[in-house]
Formats: sequence, structure tokens, C-alpha cells
Amino acid sequence: MSWSLRRNLALKLFSLLLAIVCWYVVRSEEDRVRDYTVPLEYVNLNPTLELSGRTVDAVNVRVRAPEPLLKSITEDRISARIDLSHAPLGEQFVPLRPEMIEVPGGAEVAWVQPESVTIRLEKRMRREVPVVAEFSGVPARGFEKLRHEIDPPVVSIEGPASEVGKVKAALAGTILLDGERDDFDVSVTPVPEAPAGSRVRVVSPPGSVKVRVVIRPIAGGAARSSRGR
Repeated sequence: MSWSLRRNLALKLFSLLLAIVCWYVVRSEEDRVRDYTVPLEYVNLNPTLELSGRTVDAVNVRVRAPEPLLKSITEDRISARIDLSHAPLGEQFVPLRPEMIEVPGGAEVAWVQPESVTIRLEKRMRREVPVVAEFSGVPARGFEKLRHEIDPPVVSIEGPASEVGKVKAALAGTILLDGERDDFDVSVTPVPEAPAGSRVRVVSPPGSVKVRVVIRPIAGGAARSSRGR
């Protein structure tokens, strides 16, 4: 029996070693791909043009690499970019190819999803619109809001021509008046009155505008208040 076990021992050990190597290779092959979701950047756009409407802002990327390298790859080490330096005006389909994805050395891109994205390019437009503030609540009893002043009263907006043309004002938000007795100032950041997802933005002045609210006693208010008591 002992002799039977020893027969062709070297061959048996070699076979066992080969089986282990094959198992490791097969297992490594299964582990050598991983999927990532990475931001999609649009770069080198002509400064006279604008992206219009909604765009794809992330893509799924399958990366193939040796297992030790794959374990070290995180999403922030992968980038996806579309070069718009030669893109024409209008709507167009842009294919997403593996060479448009940057991955660490030693790794390769197996596929990208979606396979293409749709973009629309328009002329960039700038114009001025008034700043509009809304108010909620009422001042203290016997007082009223006499007027409000916005400084500056207009701002410059910029974006795709078709979107900029539809914007009528920049909104300064809703200012509360509850219980106020004295004049007060509020600093607000105006936002273009545009649908969600619009690329129109305020470009001048940068930052906030000042809204000054003037509060005054109501004429004859004190007398009316006394009679009421």
C-alpha cells in the first residue's frame, strides 16, 4: 500500500500543483474586472458656445486589470471626458469609446455604458434682467412696509441663447416681515427665474445683492390702536 502511494509521486505532486495553479488563474480571471460609476466631463468647449438642456453627467465603466492593481483602483483615479473643441452647433450624438476613459497604467477599459450621449450646443448669450424680491408676513401692529430698494436693481445673466431669452427676472427669494418695526437690510443671492436644470446663471455682479426694506408707522395707527383698546 505504501509503495502504491509512492508510485509516480513526483507526477502526482506536479498534477496537484498544476490544478492549484489552474484554480488560481480561473479565480483571478473572475476577479480581474470591476465596474465603476465615474463623472463625465465636457472639456475644451469654445467660449462662445454653451451646452444646452440636460446632459449625461456620469457613465459606467468596466475596468480590467491584474487583481492587485484592481484592488487599488478607486473611482477618483478614473476620468471620462468628451472633447468638444471641434463640436458644431446643434444637436449631435457623441460615441463613448474606451480611449476616452483614463485609467491607471496597467489597466484597460473593457466597456463603457452608455455607448453614446446626446448633446446640444448653442451660442452663448448675455443680457440684463431686473432683480425681484417677494415678501411674507406683516410688520408689527401699527407698522407697514413703505417700500423696498434693491442694490443693484439689475444683474447680468448668461447661458444658452434659447434659455437666456426666456428668463424675465432674477429672484431674490422671500423676505420675512413678521414683527418688524424698523428699516432693515438683507443680503441675498439672486437666482435666474428659469426651470430646473437650466444652465442660465448670474454672472454680474458676483455674489449677493442688498435688499433694503423701509418700515414706517401707519399714519393714524396709534390713534386707531388707542380707540381699539
